[in-house]
Amino acid sequence: MVSAAADAVEALFTPAPDVAAHPAVVSATRIATDVLGPHAELADDPRRGVDPTHLAMLARNGLLSVKVPAAEGGHGADDRVDAETVERLSGACGATWFVTTQHRLPQALARGPLPALDPAAITAGPAAARHRAGLAAARTGAGIAIAHIRRPGRPAVRAEPRRDGWTFAGTADWCTGWGLVDLIMIAATTPDDRFVFALLPARSQAGVLAGPPVPLAVMGGTRTVTLELDGLAVRPDDVLAVADGPAWRAHDAARTANATPASLGLLRRMLGALAALGAVRGAAAEDLALTLAERAAARRAEAYALLTEVPLFERVAERRALRGELAELTSRTAAALVAARSGSALLLTHPEQRWAREAAFHLVQAQTAEVRDAQLTAFAGVPHPAPGTLPV
Repeated sequence: MVSAAADAVEALFTPAPDVAAHPAVVSATRIATDVLGPHAELADDPRRGVDPTHLAMLARNGLLSVKVPAAEGGHGADDRVDAETVERLSGACGATWFVTTQHRLPQALARGPLPALDPAAITAGPAAARHRAGLAAARTGAGIAIAHIRRPGRPAVRAEPRRDGWTFAGTADWCTGWGLVDLIMIAATTPDDRFVFALLPARSQAGVLAGPPVPLAVMGGTRTVTLELDGLAVRPDDVLAVADGPAWRAHDAARTANATPASLGLLRRMLGALAALGAVRGAAAEDLALTLAERAAARRAEAYALLTEVPLFERVAERRALRGELAELTSRTAAALVAARSGSALLLTHPEQRWAREAAFHLVQAQTAEVRDAQLTAFAGVPHPAPGTLPV
């Protein structure tokens, strides 16, 4: 049921006319509304899962290549358009969005050094040129198994040099999209603290054993598995890039400080649902939705200004504080939706329980120790700092 309050909430998040009219945003909105949203319940269910035809549809419409130049098969759009498409997709179906977002990093590494990462800190391998065109246009779909390199301590996956390449050994705990993507990018740590990124066919092979789907409480249909690597021979031609460890970690820490468009997409969707629910549950739900939406829209504007206008390594503490506050706001909105819907919110046929589980997912996705501290500070009710008042 559409309500005036729901329209008012959406108006707070509606982008500038040029962003709203961009072909990528138009396509994302249509597919999110007509295809992904109605399938979201099944995509979350490990017995059904993300539909491969939906991934292919997103690729055909350039939604895995929004910022890639048109000459390479993308839309050539800017960061704000890209963020809007992510919001639309993640708000419609978190599981499908999560599989597609795996493609971004292999695509970016194949096309060249990452923005704000010192080019001297990373060397492209032969696999970059070999797969560049397919990844850029998303004719080839890729996933990643790299979360382990963010953890401190002994490397979970080790890369030992050999005369004709590398040997990988260890356990990659998180690999999403197994069976849904064509290639998988696996990261391993060298003895001299570099990271080797290998791009290999996404299938079990000599030295690679995929476990059963991880029993996740949310996004169970993303086909997330653990990879056991035992003497995996990585040829020179399979190397996508080799990066300096300290430089990569510094870049990753700055990048993950940002609030993500995907989490903002979920928040936006839930606030609209809370406002719409007020039409049958009473004015309290509508009033709360509008109050939370005004705060969320203001913080979102701050987060996107930092993301699109400020160099990556600047105002990092402020970025983390914003991410923490928006995480708390997302969790609060999810709880409010359950309370407003009452007991039926716990039925699998209602989306409130799934959105609450997705809110928990966004707390831990790409979470570092510093991000965790910012989230806990926000949950403690510490007031939001004024823009520009935190240390760089």
